[in-house]
Amino acid sequence: MDVRRGGARRRVRRGRVNPTVAERLVAFAQEHARDGVPGDVRHEAKRLLLNQLKASVGATDHEVVRILNDWGGATGGYGKAQALWLGTRLEPARAAMVNGALFEVLDFHDTYIPCYMHATSAVLPAALAAAQSGGNSGREMVDALALGIEVELACARMLMPTGYYRGFVPAGLTGGVGAAAACSLLAGLDGERMRNALAIAMCTAFGTYESVGSMTLSYITGATAMSGLTAAELAGRGMDAPATAFEGDKGMRESYSDEPAEKIGEILDSLGKPWCIHGQSYKSVPTETITHAPIECALALLPRTKGREVARVRILVEPIVVDICDERMERFGDPHSELTARFDLCFCVAAAWRRGRFTLDEMREAAYTDPDILALRSRVELVRDETRESFDGCSMEVEFTDGTTESTSVDAFLGSPSRRMSDEELAAIFRAAAEPVLPAGRADEILAAVWDLDAAPDIDGMMSLCRLT
Repeated sequence: MDVRRGGARRRVRRGRVNPTVAERLVAFAQEHARDGVPGDVRHEAKRLLLNQLKASVGATDHEVVRILNDWGGATGGYGKAQALWLGTRLEPARAAMVNGALFEVLDFHDTYIPCYMHATSAVLPAALAAAQSGGNSGREMVDALALGIEVELACARMLMPTGYYRGFVPAGLTGGVGAAAACSLLAGLDGERMRNALAIAMCTAFGTYESVGSMTLSYITGATAMSGLTAAELAGRGMDAPATAFEGDKGMRESYSDEPAEKIGEILDSLGKPWCIHGQSYKSVPTETITHAPIECALALLPRTKGREVARVRILVEPIVVDICDERMERFGDPHSELTARFDLCFCVAAAWRRGRFTLDEMREAAYTDPDILALRSRVELVRDETRESFDGCSMEVEFTDGTTESTSVDAFLGSPSRRMSDEELAAIFRAAAEPVLPAGRADEILAAVWDLDAAPDIDGMMSLCRLT
């Protein structure tokens, strides 16, 4: 059959690719759910869970969280799932929404740098809600989380980087697929129904990067989690979806990406060889990933200043970082909110330099309106480094008003795959985030519950600890 588009003829191919992308993903996930994921993969999933608790414990006073939590509770009644830290009992889909926003709003989560995405932030809220409402064991939840992330990353690798270049939020496109996979496993769906769940999620992906700097970015993460959970629930009730939802002529790849079709087979054949879950970057400071190496450089150079005043800061970064920051500078101008400050690399470096640290306080109004920080921000220059192929590293040169200079470089920031954050370092960062807002001793109780979760009969014990009171 021929159709016309913009005056040109385009051949529409009919017929089923067998097995389809969704079927291959289901086969991989169900095989490992049945046999159990490898121990190192299960441990990494627990690390990612702890990382998201670290990312969210300080986020409860954010306006978007308040709005969504109020919306979630508007239906009344006693829900079967919990909004983390707030303690609100909600229907599972709404709990997934609120927790997804909690994980996103501080940008303190994880990143899969090759796909420019936060792979855990939509899968985990859906898995928590499904497991808590369904009474699944801790091990079932952890394994479903690991497999949901792996399914999501397979889809993302087929769509990125051109899906990102088009302006889509990568985790918005693929997080629902991973969430649907995790929730399908927790619900015990058979192969056909799980395939439908993934295909429903593939057909309903969404999220554009125009949302950056607004509450809507956090909403996208929450809504993606809710969408994946809902896809699994509907498929479990018998809803069908197109078999070729990913690879069809008007499917996910054609609609959201310019990646070659040849990638599909290569990526599907590589599932679990190795596991992509090990490629996550963990954040040590609460801001986006492209700022981490520059902040590390600034804090490393600061003790060497010896009272000298900065004339100029030059940061050599992967070229795409310059493009990202130039676009945001044009769109936002000076930071005017916590959300716009968080996505302003030059501000983050200036705040770290002036304050000698980078914490949530450096995102507050007192920081992004500080004249000294803003003055230094105007003297930070980003330079394209054509030799860098990733933004997990950078070089920095600081010129002082007396004409002297200091320089340093970071090849990989703490938490990136080639400079792995240890369990002890991750636990320490969690404690630093949690102890100021939790009752005494609670942070250590949560740590113990997370590390032992795969031996727990359910996740209720851990969830009951994740409250501010």
